[in-house]
Amino acid sequence: MKNLEPKVFRQRLTIEGHYTENADSETIREYLTQLSKILKMTIFAGPFSWPPDERSHPEVELFELNGFVAWTESGCHVYAWRFCKFFTADIYSCKKFDVNEVIEFTKKFFKSEDLIFEPK
Repeated sequence: MKNLEPKVFRQRLTIEGHYTENADSETIREYLTQLSKILKMTIFAGPFSWPPDERSHPEVELFELNGFVAWTESGCHVYAWRFCKFFTADIYSCKKFDVNEVIEFTKKFFKSEDLIFEPK
């Protein structure tokens, strides 16, 4: 992708894989909390996960698991599909971070044996 604004630092990382443990809303929030600490990001909102395990609005149709954390430096969104034990994490940051550190942490956290990633 062409860098339209070189004066603004941006780093992106998309991670996907299958997980071997069961995932729930608490798992997604814990991943986002630990990821924030590893990256030394400042949380200003979240982490959130939906649908919560106990739905307060069952009339609202929601699909699988989602999670989000907002950092002052940007944020991360996670999607997880329980029926096939698959996840995607999209990280966007205005602060430089170590891709290898994030990959190793994510692989261990989700116990993923087929994790792939694409830094941008």
